[in-house]
Amino acid sequence: MISTPSLVLELLECLQNLGIQFVVGGSFASSAWGQPRQTYDLDVAVLLTHSDVQDFHEATKQNYMGSESQILEAIESTEEFRSFQLLHIEETFKIDFFVLNPSDYVSESLSRAKLYELAPGRSFPFASPEDTVITKLRWFVLGNKVSDKQWNDIVQVLEIQQGRLDEAFLDKWARHFSVFDLLVEARSQVVPMA
Repeated sequence: MISTPSLVLELLECLQNLGIQFVVGGSFASSAWGQPRQTYDLDVAVLLTHSDVQDFHEATKQNYMGSESQILEAIESTEEFRSFQLLHIEETFKIDFFVLNPSDYVSESLSRAKLYELAPGRSFPFASPEDTVITKLRWFVLGNKVSDKQWNDIVQVLEIQQGRLDEAFLDKWARHFSVFDLLVEARSQVVPMA
């Protein structure tokens, strides 16, 4: 089980209570499906619309620094990874929200999310191992292919989940996002199970 600050549990429960569809991604997801590592932030992919913004802001403003205008900017942005941040006032813990653009991939990945128990009796939807790999490959490219952390996360998820991954799904979307060559390279670094 991943070591999880209570503020993370409260925030994810807040999203559930507001009826906002989300998945936990980033290093939380790669720690769930690969090798756990220390992280000081949380990545959450959300399907957020204009009608959600006021309720979301009202529900989080007491404990988090963040602005309603930044949330609206993220929703209206045309960037590939549209995002905004909240910073917990007391804990200085950062949460990056990535606003999803409805698409075939988003629909498929949300439907494939897997519940992961972050605390006894408290489970939340996490990006699947396959989607974690695809997203981290895309981030690796955006970061000019220099992040050892991203690369190690990718290889470790592939290694620990080997034999359980939907390889056809991985191949399909890696080709779609033009990261198939990197997926092949990452697979070549996986230590086969004995």
